[in-house]
Amino acid sequence: MAPRLLLIFALWAGCSPCSGREGPLAATIQPRVWCQAFRYPIAVDCFWTLPPAANSTRPTSFIATYRLGVSAHGESWPCLQQTPEATSCTIPDVQMFSMVPYMLNVTALHPWGVSSSFVPFVPEHIIKPDPPEGVRLSHLPGQQLWVQWEPPRTWPFPEIFSLKYRVRYKRHGAARFRQVGPIEATSFTLRAVRPQARYCIQVAAQDLTDYGESSDWSLPATASVTLGK
Repeated sequence: MAPRLLLIFALWAGCSPCSGREGPLAATIQPRVWCQAFRYPIAVDCFWTLPPAANSTRPTSFIATYRLGVSAHGESWPCLQQTPEATSCTIPDVQMFSMVPYMLNVTALHPWGVSSSFVPFVPEHIIKPDPPEGVRLSHLPGQQLWVQWEPPRTWPFPEIFSLKYRVRYKRHGAARFRQVGPIEATSFTLRAVRPQARYCIQVAAQDLTDYGESSDWSLPATASVTLGK
């Protein structure tokens, strides 16, 4: 048991996920697992991929469990899957600001054997909101653009767990984007834009307290705005 505990501690120190393997082919097809808290603090969602099994016509099923803490003797709970063949699961009721990490175990049941991956994480460290939605532009007097957007619908409590935003914009034909932020509101006035120019604008979101990482950029504003003189 001691070597297993040492291996788990090594994982938590930053090593790549370990894998338990049985069977001749399982050594090369252990699950690649990652987790993301885009619905923080309601849930953590975990995903995995598996290389195609050689010469196999039978589907692979998975068992996903998690526990709080690195102790191998800790109590485990199921990570909720829609079906045994699903390649994702959900950990509900996340314990916020825990002093110990979660440990996820995904076991793949192959026709010829078993392989497992263990992934440790702290929910606050894997926060990554989905991109903001509904980015839109309005023309204001004096060569200005009013940019508006909405928090991602998957972010459950934006009035409590606030987000901050970055805006990037590019004039049609320009070589690179310019960026402004962080902005705590869901609108921004872009000033001194060029007359008769078209602008592409996108917005990204991040937890206000800098936990985790920024979202991907939103879809561009759905309509470019041509400014008059």
